Amino acid sequence: MLTATETKTVCVFCGNENAETPIVFPSTFTAYQFLQAGNKACSRCAEMFKDPKYRRNSWIIRKGKFKTIKDVPDFLLNPPFPPFFLYLTKLKRKHGWVRAVQNPVLSTKRFILIVDEDKIMFDDKVYADLYAFARNLYARRIPKGVMLGGMPQPSAHRKYGLTWKESFRLRELQHDPLWRIIVSFWRRN
Repeated sequence: MLTATETKTVCVFCGNENAETPIVFPSTFTAYQFLQAGNKACSRCAEMFKDPKYRRNSWIIRKGKFKTIKDVPDFLLNPPFPPFFLYLTKLKRKHGWVRAVQNPVLSTKRFILIVDEDKIMFDDKVYADLYAFARNLYARRIPKGVMLGGMPQPSAHRKYGLTWKESFRLRELQHDPLWRIIVSFWRRN
């Protein structure tokens, strides 16, 4: 039990104990809903708060080392052994990384995936199936707009050789967050 003189300060970002770095929030800061109570951060989070590379890139932090992720769909197909922190961004919002440091990846089978400021349930089997479907469509040069737009127009069937089964599946996947991640982060070779 702590006495009155032995209080532990938690990091306002990740919640780890013994935070020592004072944080001064600029007047433009708007993500207070993601924070713990207090005004101090651990050294890792203080650095992440100051350095814009943490909001402008998709990244992994594993064993204390930061690494930018270039090919997100392939990375998610074969992630490293946990534990690690993972953050994906397309919108490059300033404070999405805060949720990432609050949700460490402890299993590569199922985990909370942070994309910008959204939490998405990741399931490796579902992801692998969606990845294979996307790979098939990309091999046929089907544009992202068709893949994300729901039921393709009949002209797209002729132009890209889509089957009705594929079209109905695209309609079902239109609002699937894992599907949207695969398609929006995919890089054409």
